[in-house]
Amino acid sequence: MKNRKKAVLVYLLLFCLNINLLAQTPIRFGVKAGLNMSTAFVEDASESKFRLGYKVGATAEYSFNRNFMIQSGLFFSVKGSKLEDLNVNDYVGGTPDFTHTFNQLYLELPLYGSYKLHVRDNLNVVLGAGPYIGYGIGGKTKQKLNNGTWSNGVTQIEWDTFGDGVFDENRDWLRGESLKRFDFGAGIKADLEYCKYILGVEVSSSVINIADKPDYKDFTYHNFNVCVSLGYKF
Repeated sequence: MKNRKKAVLVYLLLFCLNINLLAQTPIRFGVKAGLNMSTAFVEDASESKFRLGYKVGATAEYSFNRNFMIQSGLFFSVKGSKLEDLNVNDYVGGTPDFTHTFNQLYLELPLYGSYKLHVRDNLNVVLGAGPYIGYGIGGKTKQKLNNGTWSNGVTQIEWDTFGDGVFDENRDWLRGESLKRFDFGAGIKADLEYCKYILGVEVSSSVINIADKPDYKDFTYHNFNVCVSLGYKF
């Protein structure tokens, strides 16, 4: 029994020592989850609306000194857009009456340079900016005909957002608008830190065109996202 007590005390001592060393290292890890409000900048659509999604993942930061740091992490992020009358310029003599809803699932890796402003004890404001890369891992795109039906009697069709755009395997020459999997963009962020808790706002946008539809030369697509998040640092 005494040996067990000694072993428990040793483990507790080592655990406390590891926590103390972790707190002193310039590298800190954490978790973050937030609400996405996303849309897209599109060349050829009459209207682009916001869609709700979410973002969740792990964070990491490296502090150079008391004020400057590099912040990164790996996140699963749900984005999308709702576009009215996409490719409107391709229709001569009339306006199309359909809605495209893009649903995009990403793995994202940001890399922000950040500056910490010390407001008072345990309260800081962190401002950051930098690039991010994203890779599309899933999602569906839906095209809805708002008035009438197509010749086969349906009013809505769907296909993979990051795919070849085929929505009828029996007629694979019928293709809808699809997106490239790779996304590269930039963002800015502002965090309010209290002890180990973080309330953050981040705004980001693609800097490349991720539309993958050479048949429509006017179809350009750039993600735009606003994320409000809560985080915790270990």
